[in-house]
Amino acid sequence: MQRRFRKLLKLHERGCKELAILHCVSGYPAPAGDYNLRTLVDMQEKFGLVTGLSDYTTSNLACFGAVFFEKHFTLDNNLAGPDHWFSENPESLKDWVESIHQSYQMMGDALVRPTSKELEMRKLARRSIVILKDTKQGDKLTEENIGLRRAGNGLAPIFIKDMLGSFASQDLVEGNLLELKNVQ
Repeated sequence: MQRRFRKLLKLHERGCKELAILHCVSGYPAPAGDYNLRTLVDMQEKFGLVTGLSDYTTSNLACFGAVFFEKHFTLDNNLAGPDHWFSENPESLKDWVESIHQSYQMMGDALVRPTSKELEMRKLARRSIVILKDTKQGDKLTEENIGLRRAGNGLAPIFIKDMLGSFASQDLVEGNLLELKNVQ
C-alpha cells in the first residue's frame, strides 16, 4: 500500500494536482466499527491531498470528514447482482447527499467562538444587574434594590460586588438595567 501512495505522490510532485485519496473498507456492506474515519484526517495530514470516502455502509453517517465521495447506485435495490441490495437508489441518494451537505456544515472550523445564534441566545440566557425596586438619588445600592435578572444585555453579574455599597447618582426605576452612569 505504501508503494501505491509513493506513486501517487510522485504524480502530484510532477504537476498532477487534481488527486484525491479515497478510504475504502471492503465489506459489502461495511460494518460501522470497521470504518475508522479518523484515517481521513491522518491521510490528509500525511500526504497533503484531498481525502475521500468510498462508502459501502448502509447509513448516511459515514460522510463525516470526507471531501470526496463514491457510493454504489442502483435504480432498483431488488435487481440481481451483489451490490444492488445495499446501493443507494434515487430516493436514498437524495437523503445521502443532503446528509453530506449537512455534515459539511456541522464540521465548521477548529476556531471555538460563539455562533450568531449563541450571541442572540446570550442576551436571553445571561443575567444583568437590574434595579429591583425604585431607588432615590443618593440611596445606597444593596441586595434589596439591585440584583441579577435576565436578559443579559446590561452590566454583567461579575460587577455586582463592585456596585453593592455604591450610591445611586439619580433616581432609579424598578425593572430597568443598572448602568455605570447610575452609580457614584
